[in-house]
Amino acid sequence: MLRAIRRPAYPGELNHELVWPAAFLSGAVFAWVWFLSGLQLPQCVFIRLTGLPCLGCGGTRCARNLVNFDFAQAFLYHPVFFLVVLLAALWTAYAAVFWIRRDTLRLRFHVEPAQAKRVRVGFVLLLAAHWAWQCYYLTR
Repeated sequence: MLRAIRRPAYPGELNHELVWPAAFLSGAVFAWVWFLSGLQLPQCVFIRLTGLPCLGCGGTRCARNLVNFDFAQAFLYHPVFFLVVLLAALWTAYAAVFWIRRDTLRLRFHVEPAQAKRVRVGFVLLLAAHWAWQCYYLTR
């Protein structure tokens, strides 16, 4: 299904070991400064119009709790964002090891074409379960 492979970089390929850790660390520093400064974000238009949370609702509260190191509450507010941050932190750690070792083989994830539909269906089911959780947790 989904497998990790190590291979050399292709000519012209995006340097994922540099770009994504830089984006993650920049976003983390920005969030840290934003939340510690006390600045507020606008309300979600979707929840104001429908009364139901959008797929992003709870993300800011999750990030606030991450900045304050309250991981359990952060997970409850937005499980998918929490997992994305966790995966980004793991990728950043991998990238640091990659650069320290001066490795020439890149870690890439590959989905077999025959399994691609299953991965897409699983992703949609994950989003639906996530939204159901948000409708339950954020509206009570």
